Amino acid sequence: MINDVTYLMDESLSELTQIHNIQTEMRDQTAWAARPAQYRRERENTLRGLERHASSYTTLGKSTVGLLREFTAETKAPFMMPEIVDKLAAMLDYNLEALVGPKCGELRVKEPEKYHFDPRQLLSDILQVYLNLSDQDAFARAVANDGRSYKKELFERAIERSRRIALKPESELEQIRLFVVKVEEAKALIEVEDDLGEIPDEFLDPLMFTLMRDPVVLPSSRTVLDRATIKSHLLSDAKDPFNRVPLKINEVIPDPELKARIDAFVAERRSQRARPDSDVVMLD
Repeated sequence: MINDVTYLMDESLSELTQIHNIQTEMRDQTAWAARPAQYRRERENTLRGLERHASSYTTLGKSTVGLLREFTAETKAPFMMPEIVDKLAAMLDYNLEALVGPKCGELRVKEPEKYHFDPRQLLSDILQVYLNLSDQDAFARAVANDGRSYKKELFERAIERSRRIALKPESELEQIRLFVVKVEEAKALIEVEDDLGEIPDEFLDPLMFTLMRDPVVLPSSRTVLDRATIKSHLLSDAKDPFNRVPLKINEVIPDPELKARIDAFVAERRSQRARPDSDVVMLD
């Protein structure tokens, strides 16, 4: 489904942009009439072909995004699989940029209903997918890790536009804002981890594959996770993710010895990275 949405949305938005460009060119009637007749015929034929294709792509893309909105509302775990979550985040970020980014004006076409293109509904659906998955740490990290399209400013524009046209209730816009805060925190953590270099496996959270800062032991499976990870998991599923035994957050067991080793590792790596600047020997 992720691949289908990516392909259909990419094709529909690309063809709408081309339609916009040709319509803009034709709008200047004096300049258009001055073009050679052969050129005008070719552009008009291109426009007709684009119109046929765009209508099909936007119709299929709209229905597929709608399915994604419904599925993510019902179940989250399948979309958090490592091989899926990064693709999902990249696809959503890319389309959000297309809809509210600096080039969104290129999607303005005459008679958008002719192509079954409803940018307001599309923006609403995409924001709803973000909302549906906003409580998933893996999703926030995947969005933060998207160096191609993710920008905090895009969400700010989406919130502003949604408020202006009453697309979403204020409570949901606040939820999106808080999600962006979480993404920015994840982005900062990724940058810190990059500075640390290779991290020993025993210090990595087995679900998020990130450095644990507050490791705890799950009482039944004896698996060690970061407290933030298991706390987030239990909000939507009150069971140990490794053996499905019922679990409450107050039942997890702190692991102070491992935490001390992780803190020492972080301090040592930071010290190593700071050392070269102070160890430079000036030669005359």
